[in-house]
Amino acid sequence: MLQLQPVWSQENTVEMQERGKLVRDGITRWLRARVERLDAELPEPIGDLRVEARDGTGRKSEIPWARVYSHSRSPSATKGWYLVYLFNAQGDGAYLNLGKGATRWENDELHPLPHDELRRSTAAARERLRDLLDLRPDLVTEISLDARRSQLGPAYEAGTVAGFHYPIGEVPDEDVLERDLGFLLGVLAELHHRDGRAPEVVEAERAAEVVAGRRRAGQGFLRSAAERKAVEGRAVLLAAEHLEGLGYEVEDVGAVRSYDLDARRGDERLFVEVKGTTQDWGADSRIVLTRNEVELNRREHRDSVLVVVSGISLDRATCTASGGEVRVARPWRIDEERLTPVSYQYVVGGDVVPVD
Repeated sequence: MLQLQPVWSQENTVEMQERGKLVRDGITRWLRARVERLDAELPEPIGDLRVEARDGTGRKSEIPWARVYSHSRSPSATKGWYLVYLFNAQGDGAYLNLGKGATRWENDELHPLPHDELRRSTAAARERLRDLLDLRPDLVTEISLDARRSQLGPAYEAGTVAGFHYPIGEVPDEDVLERDLGFLLGVLAELHHRDGRAPEVVEAERAAEVVAGRRRAGQGFLRSAAERKAVEGRAVLLAAEHLEGLGYEVEDVGAVRSYDLDARRGDERLFVEVKGTTQDWGADSRIVLTRNEVELNRREHRDSVLVVVSGISLDRATCTASGGEVRVARPWRIDEERLTPVSYQYVVGGDVVPVD
C-alpha cells in the first residue's frame, strides 16, 4: 500500500487499481475479521461498529482511508468521531488515528472544514481523554500526510485527536496492529460515553467503579487533585462575590460543613451549595451531589441556594483557574425525579453463607 503512494495518479492506472483493491478489499477484510470481537471485549461495547474505505470514485484520492465507526454516531465520514487508517502521500508511513469528520459536502463537492475549528474540537477531546491517552506514550497527536495537491490532507491532520504512526519499514506485526486497534476502540467507546458530559460527573462514576472493584485504582479521575481544587476554588470565589454584592456576609464553610458557603443578611440565612465546572452549561448539564448535600437540601430547601459556575478556564501548567459564568437557583429544592444514583451500598446480611 505504502509503496504505491508515490506513484499516485488521479487516473485509474494499473497501480491505482491495485491500491484500490488493497484499501477497499484487503484492509476492510482484515478489520471486519477483528472489530466485532475487540468491541465485545470492551467494558462498554460500542455495539454498532461498521467498516468502510475510500480511495476515490472516478478521480483517485491522494490520501486513501479506511475507517471503523459507530453507525449511529458517525453515519458518514463527515460526521462524528471514528478510527481511521490514513496513508502518507509520499508513502513514508501510515497512521491509525482517532479523529473526527474533517470535511463537508457543498455543491456536490467535498470541502475541508476550517482547520481552527477542527483543532479546537480535537484539543477538547484530548483533554476529556487525557487519562486514557496517557496510558500509551507511543501515541502521537500530530500527523504529517505530505499531501501535494489535496486540500483534504491538512484537514485530516487537523482533525486528529491521537494515533499510532507506522513508518514504512517499521510496520509491526499483526498482533501489535490488533492491540493498537483494540486500544483505540476502547478510547473511542469512552469518548462516546463522555462526550458533552462534565468531567466532574465522569470522575464520580469512575470513582464509584473503583470502589466497587469494576475499575483499577488510578483510572478514576480526569484531572489531578490540584486541578480539581483550582476549579472548585474559583467557583467558590465567584459565588461569594455574587452574594456579597447582594449584601450578604459570606463564610466559606466547605471544609467543615456539608455545604460550601454560609450567607447571612440580617435575620436571613442561606445554605449555599457551589459547583464549578470547565464545561459550558447546557439544558442537560449535570452536577454531582453527596448524600449529605442531598439530605441537607431535603431539610433546608427553603433556605438552600445552588450556585453553578460553568465555563471555568483551567491552566494545567500552573494549576490556576480563571473566568466562569455564574448561575443561581434560589430557593433550590432538589427534584427527586432528576436525582440519579451513581452507586449503592447494600447490606448483604445472611444472603451469603460460608462454604466448606
